[in-house]
Amino acid sequence: MRMEIHDGVRRREENGVVRRVVAVGALAMVLSGGCALAQAPGAANAQTGQPGSLQSPTPEQQQGLPSVGPLTAEQARAAAEKVDSSLPDLPVPPPINGAQVPMPAAGSASLEGAANDKTEPARDQVTGLRPNFLGFLGPYRRAYVPPLFPGNGERLNGLIRDGKLYISLHDALALVIEDNLEVQVERYNLQLAETDVVRAAGGGSTRGVDYNIAESPAGVGGPGSPLLNSSQTSTNPITPTIDDLTSLNSTAVTENSLSETGTQLYSAGPNIPYFDPSLVGEAGYLQRSDIVTIGGDTGTGTGTGSSASGNAATPGTLRYVSTNIAYLEGFSTGTQLEATVNNDSQVIYGSASQYNPFSTPTTSVTVTQPLLRGFGRGVNLRYLRIANLNRKVSHLLFEQQLIDTIYGTSRLYYDLVSLGENVAVKEEALRAARKLYDDDRDQVEVGALAPIELTRAQALVSSSEFDLVQAQGLYRQQEVILRNELIRPGVAAFHTPFTSIIPTDRITVPETLEPLNVEALEAEALANRPDLAQAHLQVKTGEISVQGSRNNALAQLNVYGNVQTRGSTEQNYEPLGSSAAAGNGAITIPQNLALGGLRTATIYQAGVQVTLPLRNRIAQADAARDTIQLRQSAARAERFEDQVREETENAVIALQTAQAAYDAAVASRGYQQQLLDAERDKLAMGQSTNLLVIQNEAYLAQAKSTEIVARSNWEKARIALDRALGNLLEKNRITLDDAINGHTN
Repeated sequence: MRMEIHDGVRRREENGVVRRVVAVGALAMVLSGGCALAQAPGAANAQTGQPGSLQSPTPEQQQGLPSVGPLTAEQARAAAEKVDSSLPDLPVPPPINGAQVPMPAAGSASLEGAANDKTEPARDQVTGLRPNFLGFLGPYRRAYVPPLFPGNGERLNGLIRDGKLYISLHDALALVIEDNLEVQVERYNLQLAETDVVRAAGGGSTRGVDYNIAESPAGVGGPGSPLLNSSQTSTNPITPTIDDLTSLNSTAVTENSLSETGTQLYSAGPNIPYFDPSLVGEAGYLQRSDIVTIGGDTGTGTGTGSSASGNAATPGTLRYVSTNIAYLEGFSTGTQLEATVNNDSQVIYGSASQYNPFSTPTTSVTVTQPLLRGFGRGVNLRYLRIANLNRKVSHLLFEQQLIDTIYGTSRLYYDLVSLGENVAVKEEALRAARKLYDDDRDQVEVGALAPIELTRAQALVSSSEFDLVQAQGLYRQQEVILRNELIRPGVAAFHTPFTSIIPTDRITVPETLEPLNVEALEAEALANRPDLAQAHLQVKTGEISVQGSRNNALAQLNVYGNVQTRGSTEQNYEPLGSSAAAGNGAITIPQNLALGGLRTATIYQAGVQVTLPLRNRIAQADAARDTIQLRQSAARAERFEDQVREETENAVIALQTAQAAYDAAVASRGYQQQLLDAERDKLAMGQSTNLLVIQNEAYLAQAKSTEIVARSNWEKARIALDRALGNLLEKNRITLDDAINGHTN
């Protein structure tokens, strides 16, 4: 057993439990009636914020008090033990967990289900993005994106009665899921990910998803708010403390980026084939007139021809339509196919003109296969793999946005509950002050009390009225913040007007806190947190991008084969496909492959094309930089794991501390009530003063406000623990699919 005395409070620790004992001298002063409590037990000092201590009475407080002799040592010790036995036991904070819980190999079943969920929001779903195969014009119609959902008042109207919104926490969360704009923005992120999947399937590069998560406003009941400040004890209870309610930064919505790469992007890597087949057609009118060489005969002609003796050709005019048709397609192995049909060569370069140029069209088919740069499905399907991972990321981001919004809304809701309870306390304090004033007025009228005491009572009434006005102002401000979180502006046209919000749920603190296994909770958090899971998926997308940048550092080695009929030799090879750097998916239109050559020929070609950058510094630097960025992302993800462990452990400590603080606040309020009752009894017997009663009434009101704050802090600590564990959706009976579709049961 260990015992020590510090700041007038004796602490005794036995069997891991700390119990507080009021110092003998201070207790003797209280029992003797020789002083009033300058602060409620456990309340913080208004100036220093330190735990309050017992203070000696002032000479004014001692006026009119009977002289009482000091207690004996035995009496003081017995009284101290009696008080000690009635105080709650405070748990000793557990030591920190030195051995960190390892990251599980796989996430929980619910997290895996959320990542693999392909549900799309029904009311916001894009149509026409994947046209029907039989609908020939489908690919050329613009996809339809529904307008922004304006909201509706169906659920809201059922909660409004007599011009007031009576709402439970579950109803509040249902309204948030349906109408909250931050949730709606993240719902659109799901559709962005789907467009990337379609884009990558056609051979385009991905455009990415939005990693920003919006945090709900803090409200007026958060840390450092006037609610907490007003619970402090004032040295002069009849002089109110003014809180500036116009300087609160309580309505700002902040955004946090969960991107593991930040503004640094991976390099584009090698071009990938254009997977969507393309048909290119070209037709044009051409007129050719033959001329007569110098020294030749002049004449006219109607067609084509040349003199057998080599003289100049007979002048003539030829009119015809030229055509050029090409088919292009790329494949995931890197293979590219190009086929063309045209009639240009016979007319332009032939030795004789023809009236029917389509009689001998030129055809050409070319197949190209990269062997180094751009080879293989792993490189050419990298954007599609990244898009599929980003689709999982978008669902995890949506779940994280839901968790953060539910957390923020729950805090705002329970702060409104606490602010309403605080208003009730201020109203009760005002009623007590008015009753005291009425009683004092009656005594002054009969000459039993000095008029100055009536002035003190009137000052207490004015101070209580001021406290009530500030408490009501805080409540109204919180109503506005919560309303904007629940209801978007466009919903006003759909619901019945209401003038105030009445929360129907109350905060209930259990008598004892259930045992909390920190290691088990950390393991649960690591397996359940969607923000951590999406961070690891970002590392995987980085690995895919690094594979592409490393492949781009290889030399370009292609083999090709070409077959032509009635054409000329093949043009130099030109890469087709989507430019990864531009990422716009535009194809490279082929040149006319048959310009010149023999009139009648079948040509077979095959060859190798090599492009060898002699220093290759750009590609090497990109590959090295991308690898460094990948290492950075992995380090950030590992740091994120540490943050999850830290948040979980701190949330456990916060909940345990909040439980102990609430127990102490309840005990403090009970003792303050006893002191007030005793002071009133002594006043009735003429053994106390009106000032002491006024002080104790003010202290009791402050002790009740402190209890309200402690209860609110406990509830928010519990919600914070659920948030750290990633199970807020489960605790509030919300399914991800319902939330995606904008409704809940």
